[in-house]
Amino acid sequence: MAHECDDCGASFETLTRLRLHDCEDVESETSGGSANLDQSQSTGSSPADRRNRSVAELDTLLNRFSEGDRDALHDAVGEFESALSAALEEDTSGDTYRDVFWPYHERVGEALDEAAQAAGWSFLEEVIDAYDPTADDELPLVTPTIANAVGRNLIRTRVTESVEAIPVAALEYLDGVAVNAADTADTAREEVHAYGWGIGHPDHSVADRLHARASEDIFSVTPTLEHAFYADQYAAVDLLETLVRDESIDGTLPRISRDDMPYRRYLLDCAYGLKTDDHWPGMPRYYDWHEEFDYTFKSDDTVEQRIRDLVEEAGFDADLPNDWTFRDLGV
Repeated sequence: MAHECDDCGASFETLTRLRLHDCEDVESETSGGSANLDQSQSTGSSPADRRNRSVAELDTLLNRFSEGDRDALHDAVGEFESALSAALEEDTSGDTYRDVFWPYHERVGEALDEAAQAAGWSFLEEVIDAYDPTADDELPLVTPTIANAVGRNLIRTRVTESVEAIPVAALEYLDGVAVNAADTADTAREEVHAYGWGIGHPDHSVADRLHARASEDIFSVTPTLEHAFYADQYAAVDLLETLVRDESIDGTLPRISRDDMPYRRYLLDCAYGLKTDDHWPGMPRYYDWHEEFDYTFKSDDTVEQRIRDLVEEAGFDADLPNDWTFRDLGV
């Protein structure tokens, strides 16, 4: 489906490209009326110049949002993407990119979360649609930040309402990021771990999707399964049993002083913190969900026994102490 600019009439295959294009027919609504801005956006400007302009405009837009202009946040996400793109072009070492990404990852993520809490899922669904992780060969650069906000609201919805209240689009987005992220896209892969809170959704099978990608994406699947235990420990232990018993998941992790660790053994790392109250999944970044809701968790005795039986059935207790605890399952 083509998307057309209301101002210049140009047509784009994706909303991402529509959001980011420079419209020559109209003056930027956020430029303060400066005629020099259009000149500064000419193709002759350097990546550093473009980065500095986008960062300055991003600050302005975030300030406008904090003053109540919700629409400014859509433009802020676009400026963040533009600033990251220019930083990447400017400095191939990645230092400039990181200098832009990390401070604004938190600020933009928190602004998106604030907007979603005020306007509901509809706001985030607009952003998800505009920055589709499956539309192009590479993820939009703002993907980790959008995924952070989606993850926060996925957890919030599950805790305060129900799994059915989570939009399918949110689950499809996080799964799409996990599937399409490059192996080196560590931050994007980490920010999707809250996907586990969608386990048991009637219209999107988180369990089936995690099973499908376990062999190729074990470093994302295991921490996502950890999140799933806090959402529904019974559904999560069902999935853990299915995965550990699936011998087609036959990858291994290299270890220096010991034999390689089977992926199926690594999956048990998801149970590391289930018997304590001093360890919680660390994603999404900058969001202490268990503190926001004064969340408590107590593992069911039957779930604990099922995990113990599974460890022994698979023979993974051979390298554990005789009195092993769930902490000993950590990797």
